[in-house]
Amino acid sequence: MNVKLLLVDDHPMLRHGLRQAVAQKSGFTLVGEASTAEQALKLAIEVTPDLVVMDVHLPDMNGIEATRKILSALPATKVVIFSSDPSRSLVDEALQAGVCGYLLKSGAVDELIHAIGLVMEGKLYLSPEVSAGILEDYRKGLVEGGAPAKPLLSDREKQLLRLVVSGKRNKEIAGDLGISAKSVEALRSRVMAKLGCSNSADLVRYAIREGIAEA
Repeated sequence: MNVKLLLVDDHPMLRHGLRQAVAQKSGFTLVGEASTAEQALKLAIEVTPDLVVMDVHLPDMNGIEATRKILSALPATKVVIFSSDPSRSLVDEALQAGVCGYLLKSGAVDELIHAIGLVMEGKLYLSPEVSAGILEDYRKGLVEGGAPAKPLLSDREKQLLRLVVSGKRNKEIAGDLGISAKSVEALRSRVMAKLGCSNSADLVRYAIREGIAEA
């Protein structure tokens, strides 16, 4: 499998380092680089990358908002956040926007390459520091008697769940959402990874249990 990558970061030295790391790995092709969100969106539409490595703090727009725009235009594309900011609010917002991974720049480049491979397999990847913060919040919720935070779903992801509950197949869902069947498969995989579901039946049960869709 050859994974087409788009790098989005306003630091030339960091992009240079990532470019070199990608060049040394088989199965990866760098198809573009951008230093602003505007450039990233334009390039993404031109080169249709399989995965975008996205910084959060860009000079013209928040990287998470840029992610929303890219995924709206290219639902089959996956996005991994690569940032120096571990803020829990940003992590939550990024996951809600539909990213498949959130890594900190303090980690090794090899971790990013590893994460990209996992994400392309349909999995969700969070760096250990990010995971630790989420788990700590979960632990506090249990100790304090509160309910653990639920995964944040975008409106498009909730719409997908409603269509799955209605019994529609990918081709029919594609028609309803105005996207390709391949994009539906990618969206479904992203939702399953986010919710920890392994099949459509799990998605249906989750949607009904959380009141997203009725039986």
